[in-house]
Amino acid sequence: MKPNYGNWVPKRLLYVLLIAVLVFMALLIVALADGWEWPWMVLVATLLVVSAGFLCYMTVLYHVFSFSGGGLMGRVHEYVANRLSWDGQGRLLDVGCGAGALTIRCAKKFPEACSMGIDYWGIKWDYSQRMCQHNAEAEGVTDRCTFQHGDANDLDFADNSFDAVVSNFVYHEINDGKNREELLRETIRVLKPGGSFALQDLFGQKSTYGDFQGIIERLRANTVSEIHYADSATEIPIPKWLRVSGMMSGVGIIYGKK
Repeated sequence: MKPNYGNWVPKRLLYVLLIAVLVFMALLIVALADGWEWPWMVLVATLLVVSAGFLCYMTVLYHVFSFSGGGLMGRVHEYVANRLSWDGQGRLLDVGCGAGALTIRCAKKFPEACSMGIDYWGIKWDYSQRMCQHNAEAEGVTDRCTFQHGDANDLDFADNSFDAVVSNFVYHEINDGKNREELLRETIRVLKPGGSFALQDLFGQKSTYGDFQGIIERLRANTVSEIHYADSATEIPIPKWLRVSGMMSGVGIIYGKK
């Protein structure tokens, strides 16, 4: 049995783009054969070029992020786990676990801990609770890993429930309910005093987080005892061509203790 962690680029998107390319190619052939007027042929040709270019770009991204290909997402998860300054005793929560990759990595890094992953598992991504459970079984950590449906806006846990919390590229995807500073506070709420956290997202994007340094200062003043910020892009490292708007620009990590 092999784990299947999926990909940040959904396969169904690649299939849709491939179908679009084939449709526009067929239309162009028909246009040339039937002698369509030039404006229409130019339009079809333009749509073919654009869809083909987008398909090529997304296919490259799929390979770069793939756990069995370029392995970038695996290195991203390793970076988050290594930033977690924790003795591995107690319970760990992964907020927005997706296919369970980071949860399972933490379970293997901290073999005496119990790790839990929560996710909303919406239709936008090719992830599910069953997928997480399959991956935990494939990696031999089912006795220490559990997964359940959850909402980062309102975590279904009491205050001070976990000894460590991690999260990776989740908060910027949540566009309803609490603002993103409140999302961070909600994650830290379930962490025990003295517990460790490592949370990674597009914190450097002003359009998403505004003055993130101000958020850090407010967290330091009334929520956590220790907090640090690092530019993940240069430390992982992430290729410069991926650090663009709409992709991984402004990626950073906050870590420390409550």
